[in-house]
Amino acid sequence: MKKLLIKNAEEVLQITDKGQLFLTKSDMKNVCVLKKSKDVDGFSIVVDESGKIERIGRYSDIRSLYPDESIFEKVLSIPGKSVVPGLIDGHTHPVWAGDRVHEFAMKLAGASYMEVHEAGGGINFTVEHTRKASEEELTTSFCQRLNRMIKSGTTTVECKSGYGLNLETEMKMLRVIENGRKFVPIEISSTFCGAHSVPK
Repeated sequence: MKKLLIKNAEEVLQITDKGQLFLTKSDMKNVCVLKKSKDVDGFSIVVDESGKIERIGRYSDIRSLYPDESIFEKVLSIPGKSVVPGLIDGHTHPVWAGDRVHEFAMKLAGASYMEVHEAGGGINFTVEHTRKASEEELTTSFCQRLNRMIKSGTTTVECKSGYGLNLETEMKMLRVIENGRKFVPIEISSTFCGAHSVPK
């Protein structure tokens, strides 16, 4: 039994179509996009039992290779939709407390980061609130942030600490990141970033 059939896609963003593992430099301007046209009836993707993409092709070609859709655990028909690879967010600090939205008005009024910082805002505001927050509070907000990332297409995220600026809080943040793996289906790489800023 196959895991998944995605059919009738308007377009499929493959990134590469020549076997390259990745694109660099000017090649990044030439990604491979399969697009539906009057001659092409949309595209389908077959995912095998292990979760790997087995085949990408025109809907009619895939249908002729797999005429019995009952061999798939799940079938998604997505006319008018695009299929893109999962996004990788390689630099985040998603474990924190102390929303700094109040600083936005200062920034709109022309304040520099240092002026916000000198007024008690900036990273030290977040550090103070993160130190006070419990591990449970941080885990709840962290998982909410991860779920928003997933809804936006992120499948892999690198999560840095950095709002503790002392060993105790930095370790608490790393435990929160580790706990998040249990609750949210996203690939996580964690990074200790204890020297994110100079502590007060």
